[in-house]
Amino acid sequence: MRPRNTALAAALALGCATSGPPAAAPARAASPARSGAAAAPAAPAAGSTATAAPAGDTLTPRGQRLFDEAVASVEEQKKLKVPLDWALLERKWRNVLDEVDLAEARYNLGVALERQGRLGEAADAYRRAVALKPGFRQAAVNLAVLEERGSGGRAAADAYARIARDFPEDAVSRERLAALYLGAGQVDEAWRLAREALLRDPAAIGAQKVMIRVALQRNNLDLARLLALRAQKLEERDPELPFLSGQIAARQGDDKGAVVQWRKAIALDEGYAPARAALLDAALRAESWVNVAAEAREVLKTDPRNASAHLALGIALRHLDKPDEALEEYQKAEQLGGASLPEVHLARGILLMKVKSECEPAIREFKTYARAVGPVLRGDAPVFKMQRECEQTLEENRRALEAAQQMQAEAQRKAAEEAAKKAAPGGTTPAPGGSPAPTSAPTPR
Repeated sequence: MRPRNTALAAALALGCATSGPPAAAPARAASPARSGAAAAPAAPAAGSTATAAPAGDTLTPRGQRLFDEAVASVEEQKKLKVPLDWALLERKWRNVLDEVDLAEARYNLGVALERQGRLGEAADAYRRAVALKPGFRQAAVNLAVLEERGSGGRAAADAYARIARDFPEDAVSRERLAALYLGAGQVDEAWRLAREALLRDPAAIGAQKVMIRVALQRNNLDLARLLALRAQKLEERDPELPFLSGQIAARQGDDKGAVVQWRKAIALDEGYAPARAALLDAALRAESWVNVAAEAREVLKTDPRNASAHLALGIALRHLDKPDEALEEYQKAEQLGGASLPEVHLARGILLMKVKSECEPAIREFKTYARAVGPVLRGDAPVFKMQRECEQTLEENRRALEAAQQMQAEAQRKAAEEAAKKAAPGGTTPAPGGSPAPTSAPTPR
């Protein structure tokens, strides 16, 4: 097992001398589908446009009024530029459904439920909308999106492929399929599907993100940068776009420009985890320990169980001369990361060896780390060098202690001899062992 990111590994290495495939693009925010009496329809959760109710559908005057009120509520909140009150909109669409079971109202209820995190209820609403109107493409797409979140990519891919077949004009199904193919490492198929989505909807941001990521994987950085700039002009509020621009800048060697873009992503969404992780990684690479500590704490605000962030914070605290606080963070990282984060043992060993001068526990930590990592470590790995240094220090200390004990014993022996000599009659030198030397017999007269 290797360190989770190269910057963290480099930070650990200092003591010796934060991207996986992208997830499928999230569903976009929704405006309501509209009834046949309404004006132009607006975008649903997964993108695209909801169709108007067919001419055969009829609403009672009360039902039409309730439907129009729900649509007006959405438009009014958008004009005020405030977050949509999805709980209020849920109540309004339920009021419509109390009057008539209309597919568009079911669909919009599903959107309101989805935005509140009630995904099971949202899926039921989308299923009912499809049952009421089998050709309701947007409800089918949103249902597939929820299946992707729940059961995984395979079932969702089948659903998207079916929608793409049944609705040749649909962009969203191709956009989502492109993201799934990219996540599976099939970049050529991802690129093809993203292009198909853009031919149907030039503003399909999810498809543009896929193409940016594909260009990054192919190391075509100029193309990736051009695509990112174009996408940001279309969608200025999406934090993923400046994040990707930061990734491109970093790959081009523009570390400062990358940080600017990642901070722009955070300004758009304080809780955008990929940008936070990138900023932490950049601080680690720069060995800016104050910034490492600050960024790690920001990560932990939204993800307090992030073991890697606790480890990074501990490393920063060690470099900031706060070893006891660092040990507390290492303990948290070990509790949360367990066997998946062996680097905590290396970090703790370094602190014990270099700061606490406690080689015995440090050696135990080094050995635990080496066992966990296994054969990936080469014989000349820094951890083995530190372990040998600690073992040599212990051996030197043992020899020094033995020498000191011998010297003390010799000094005690000499002191005892001197004391016995002074205590003997006539000041004669005592025989070895402390007894007085025997005197010769007197000469007979």
